[in-house]
Amino acid sequence: MRLLELLASRLHLLSPMSRQGRLSVLVLCVALGGCSLAGRTFGTYVDDKVISGSVKHGLIAEHWRSFKGVTVDTYAHTVYLSGEVETPAQKSAAEAAAWRVEGVEQVINDLHVRSAVAVSASPRMSEPSAFEARWPGVRVDPAPLGGPALAYDTAGTLVATIFVRPLREVSVQGFEELGPAVRPITHVSLYPVPVDAGQPEALVTIVLWHISVAAAAALK
Repeated sequence: MRLLELLASRLHLLSPMSRQGRLSVLVLCVALGGCSLAGRTFGTYVDDKVISGSVKHGLIAEHWRSFKGVTVDTYAHTVYLSGEVETPAQKSAAEAAAWRVEGVEQVINDLHVRSAVAVSASPRMSEPSAFEARWPGVRVDPAPLGGPALAYDTAGTLVATIFVRPLREVSVQGFEELGPAVRPITHVSLYPVPVDAGQPEALVTIVLWHISVAAAAALK
């Protein structure tokens, strides 16, 4: 009874949506005669179950058919994504959906891209971009129409989101029109793309890093 009183007081402090999710887990655990905490406090266990459910709900909102092969597990507020997706963009979208859930402290994205071999085998440009020339330890996937390019290290971990914008546009609008990145931003790098015969307008490459400065330097 004392445990239920403590849990009730905990639920009282939460928002209605959070209370409903946590209360459902509480009722289920009582009905089953207990839960496997795996070294966690009961409160953390409940939080983890609610986070996993919220991430799965987010994946459904992001077109579930693309993420049917994704498994979501949460331990101590860290979300673990495993399974398979079709494209690197889907892998990043799944991770972004996890980061949007309240209470998530870390996301471990172990999703396997089924088309990764085909992507790696595709021919690269004869001359690497200014960014790739500076960071040979990074693989850049082409940007989808209207969207940013995504940069990965050799292990397949997303390390940066890359935008290319006209210099005049950035001078006027700044970075407000870039839109949200799929992961928290640690620092920003800018690389000018000068005018030449094939590029009549000056551009700037904007790199939003998702890893530390030291980790990025190790990719050179």
